[in-house]
Amino acid sequence: MQIVKIISTIFFITFLVGCTKQVPSDKVTILEEKKALTEQVLLEKTEEKIINKIPEYILTKNEKEFLKILEADKYASLCGNLDEYLFIKNMPNSEKKSAQLKELFYNYANNLNNSCIDQDSFNSTLKKSKYKKNKQFYEMYNAKLDKESLLNQYSLNNSSIEKILEKYTPKHPDFFKLIEKLDISKLSKIEYNKLRLNIERLKLLKYAGNDNFIQLNVPSFDFSLYEEGKKTRSFGTVVGEKETQTPILSSKLSYFIINPTWNIPDSIAKETIIPNALKDKNYLKRKNIVIRKNYKLDSKKFRFKDIKWKKYLKKHVKYIPYKFIQLPSSTNGMGRVKFMFPNEYAVYMHDTIGTWRFKSNKEKIRFVSHGCVRLEHPISFMKHITTNYTPKSYKSIRKTYLNNEMKTVGLSKKIPVHITYITSSIKKDGKVSFHKDVYGYDKIQKLNFSPYTQTVLLSEKNKNEQIN
Repeated sequence: MQIVKIISTIFFITFLVGCTKQVPSDKVTILEEKKALTEQVLLEKTEEKIINKIPEYILTKNEKEFLKILEADKYASLCGNLDEYLFIKNMPNSEKKSAQLKELFYNYANNLNNSCIDQDSFNSTLKKSKYKKNKQFYEMYNAKLDKESLLNQYSLNNSSIEKILEKYTPKHPDFFKLIEKLDISKLSKIEYNKLRLNIERLKLLKYAGNDNFIQLNVPSFDFSLYEEGKKTRSFGTVVGEKETQTPILSSKLSYFIINPTWNIPDSIAKETIIPNALKDKNYLKRKNIVIRKNYKLDSKKFRFKDIKWKKYLKKHVKYIPYKFIQLPSSTNGMGRVKFMFPNEYAVYMHDTIGTWRFKSNKEKIRFVSHGCVRLEHPISFMKHITTNYTPKSYKSIRKTYLNNEMKTVGLSKKIPVHITYITSSIKKDGKVSFHKDVYGYDKIQKLNFSPYTQTVLLSEKNKNEQIN
């Protein structure tokens, strides 16, 4: 019995000792886990401190301003760079983003300065015989940007983006007004694209930096004088018919001629003057038309009856070796005054004896000239430019005018002249007016992007960003 008690005691002590050995092992595991957890927390805090020490990349003032301009395409010059803009917009701020934004700025300024019209395609189309036959000429004036200088201005942050772009922005008062009317909720797809095309046309005016200029807009057949950026005079015109179109160009009004002679072109002599003179022997005398060897009045004289004219009426004959000149008179086709601006197409503005045409807005009444522009109120315009743009007194000019004397008067301040083809314009009530595409330029003059599609895409993206 004693032995049993001894054995039981030994077993119990052994058991207790065994259990006592397991406790320290569990405590070590827990301590190790706590230590590892503490180390992990310390590591995360250290990493967080390191991250916080790295400065966040911040865009410059000009970069932020430019992105804001792009968001609304304030200057309507994003054009074919939409995908590039969207890619840059979604990039995290970084040196790479800044570099790509800088390159986009150059493209944006170039689009503003030289338009987004596909000029190569347009010029190729005009070379086709169909357009040559109609004497379709459309001058486009591009300017090369100094890329290095432009980007230096951009990077210096001394001037705002708007200030930098001001140099390349058209001065025409309707430029931003037309951009404001680009509303897809109010315009059809055709109207929107047409309006966008006309905004691009304003970018190509040669003397766009001048606040004083004359605009002769062919589709609306009207004359507008802008002074200090405001329209001071406006009246009707008669322009070239489809077969003898008024060329689209820019020049400068340099002088005007009082009581001018009219040097009748061979084409008009062949179509009108010779046939009428053959039918009516008094036609030339009644119209005060003389015949000379050239367009100088002191050159050799000819009598109509001494020349065999019928051979010059044949279709294949282009040149006539005799020149018809209409002397100053009340029946002169040029009227009593013509306004000259140098150009290779020999077109000008002038008075007209057919004042009845200005009472109608019909195409067959207002598109009838051989290319020159007839003015509704030439005398009041002559008075204005004499008073404001020449050293002459209007009293002396008026005396010359009334005496039927021919006189050339030079301008001391030349006025830029733009013959334009704008088929979307702003009316007096502020609404957009769309004009008929008589010469067909809206059809053949394309943009290098799809305006309506682009605007719908941008609109949807901006809407989704606002929702999110």
